[in-house]
Amino acid sequence: MVPFIKGGGQERGLRSGTENLAGIIGFGKACERAAANTVLFDKTIRPLQSYLEQHLVQMGAVIFGDQAKRLPNTSFFAFPRLDGVTLLTALDKKGFAVASGSACSSNSNEPSHVLLAMGIDKELAQGAIRVSMGVETTLEQVKSFITSLKMEIERLKQLAAMAA
Repeated sequence: MVPFIKGGGQERGLRSGTENLAGIIGFGKACERAAANTVLFDKTIRPLQSYLEQHLVQMGAVIFGDQAKRLPNTSFFAFPRLDGVTLLTALDKKGFAVASGSACSSNSNEPSHVLLAMGIDKELAQGAIRVSMGVETTLEQVKSFITSLKMEIERLKQLAAMAA
């Protein structure tokens, strides 16, 4: 093995300088918090995700990955024949920060390549909306989102009917 940084002679000449104790302690603390958040998310956020997704399905949404083990704070869904960007814009105007597509391609207007690889129809994938919740998300906020979402879906359906 060749040392990355020369000098000092620590670790039989493989490392130089003093170890980053502040970084090591900070990383340990971050790991402790992440472990605690895992328990917190399973206990408090997963029930909110289930509540949200039950209502989404009742409204006619397709939940992507609902049979897979996945994050308890994120729901990825679409409504057939509804444009995701239009719905996203309407929800944004109502004060909800949601996204279309996956987190790693949120600047793209193309449907999620992951959804397409999962066999999701391109038109349905184009309508994908992603909602994420945090440790401070409340049931009242989820209910408010559901109410606003229902109103916007109805409004967009009426606009589509008038245009047809």
